[in-house]
Amino acid sequence: MKATHPKKGSQPADVAPTPASRHGMKLDWAILLYPASILAALALLYVVNRSIEQEPLVPLDHRGSIQQTASTSDGSSSSASATGAGSAMSVEPTRIPDGTASVVARDGAAPGIAPAATAGGVRTIDLDGLEGSARIAAMLRNAVVQNDQAMIKQCLEELVAMGDDAVASLVDMVNGQDETGLWAAEALARIGTPSATVALLDTLGQTEEGQFKEDLAGRVAGITNHESWPVLLDAMLQTEDASVARAAGDSLARMADTPVMDEIIARYEAATSEAEIGRLAQLVSNIQSPAATTSLLSLAGGVSDAVQDCLQQAAIDALSNIGDAQCVSYLLRRLEATAPGEGTSVYNAITQIDSQEGYAQLLYAAAGNKEVSAEYGQTAAIEALANYPCEQTSALLERLVAEGSNEKVVTAASRTLDTIQKRPYAVTASAESLDKSAQMLPIASTSK
Repeated sequence: MKATHPKKGSQPADVAPTPASRHGMKLDWAILLYPASILAALALLYVVNRSIEQEPLVPLDHRGSIQQTASTSDGSSSSASATGAGSAMSVEPTRIPDGTASVVARDGAAPGIAPAATAGGVRTIDLDGLEGSARIAAMLRNAVVQNDQAMIKQCLEELVAMGDDAVASLVDMVNGQDETGLWAAEALARIGTPSATVALLDTLGQTEEGQFKEDLAGRVAGITNHESWPVLLDAMLQTEDASVARAAGDSLARMADTPVMDEIIARYEAATSEAEIGRLAQLVSNIQSPAATTSLLSLAGGVSDAVQDCLQQAAIDALSNIGDAQCVSYLLRRLEATAPGEGTSVYNAITQIDSQEGYAQLLYAAAGNKEVSAEYGQTAAIEALANYPCEQTSALLERLVAEGSNEKVVTAASRTLDTIQKRPYAVTASAESLDKSAQMLPIASTSK
């Protein structure tokens, strides 16, 4: 039988399987990215952990939300925050005049103010190589960070003793706008020279509105160096910043005397704008300095003179701020000389008196014994006694209520006594005070 052979080029019906590749499967590079990513993440976590271990630990009482503020030498600032019980604190430097870095952390600060953090949370300034005011300024910052009140007081005294030599260093600290900056502003206000005053006023004018500006204005208002009154007066009249004008005016109100009053009157007479007139009148009405009493009395005019302008009325108001015996006597006599219904401003001024120097005079006037011949003056003095809540006051008022025969006087005494007794610490009259009050009352009836 002839054998049959397959045709040329044809394939057998059953083909043997092709042997597998050497590695058994084809490689997929996308699969290798997963273990590589895990290794990279582990390496990153290790680096972060080492960085955290090298940072200073945040004390327990400062865990939570902590924000650091860093001020550069040109007055700009940047901040960073960290939150969580185990958060690491990012520390950034604050520059002081010599370029040395310190750290200030926010912790429950009022808006606009960064208080110094505790020494356990930040590094203090290295004092090596610092001299003069820069060294004392650095010591002050360290003391604030450590809350060392004794050292703060010592540094302030040394900086104030340096006078104008410390101004530059202190101004740079104020520009930091933190708790240390307020202490520096306090030192500048105590120095109070024209240079220190100009520096404080300029800094206040350049500070943005907020809590820090409000507190800084309070330091400016505390300037008492009489040499600086021309600077303060110019600033009050020329500035467009309300905080600067108010702070300068408050400072002037505490240091005003005859030379200051003479200059105020001269500028008032030469004023050409309503704004300037208004500011000068407001300044006079706020004066609290007894050294200005003589000038104020002269400006207020005679007790029977009609008020001519707002400056004269401001002088009358200022006399109630000072409130010594001389001022009380003038106001009572002016009220007595005023026609009924026309002395409201003087009446209100008397009721605002709260100076201890005027208490005895008001007490006798309330009893009807001193410079009052009508109920108008007596009731004004009685209402003013609400500012003197003591046993002697209560005794007199109780006796007026019990024995007075003038309805308006009795009503005023009753109302004032009620005001005093509604205060948190009510005052009642003792038997001894009642006896003394009986000696004050006039022998004649209080009926007018």
